[in-house]
Amino acid sequence: MKSKLQNNSKLVRNVQTALLLAVAVSLPMQAMAGAGGSEFTQVYDQLTGWSNGILGKSLGVAALLVGLGVGVIKQSVIAAVVGVAMALTAGFGPGVIDGVITSGVSIVNAI
Repeated sequence: MKSKLQNNSKLVRNVQTALLLAVAVSLPMQAMAGAGGSEFTQVYDQLTGWSNGILGKSLGVAALLVGLGVGVIKQSVIAAVVGVAMALTAGFGPGVIDGVITSGVSIVNAI
């Protein structure tokens, strides 16, 4: 009985090793998959429109107000700081992300 159990555990380890090897081999092929496609342009434009438009400003103001409210209730400035950080992230985050991605793509194209 013990030898069958040992054989099964060896088989499981061999299968796990084979799967790990297959994933490791396929990862480098997937690395450049999203480097130049325009399939998600509409989704990107929609999300940046929401975050830079009225929705993003509303979420930023709401985060600020909730943070200030929680800060007053707990008598702690930390909640207000979190609210301010969320408002700043909602306001400036999409521009920062766009700048980082755009500069990264230009560096990759230059190489």
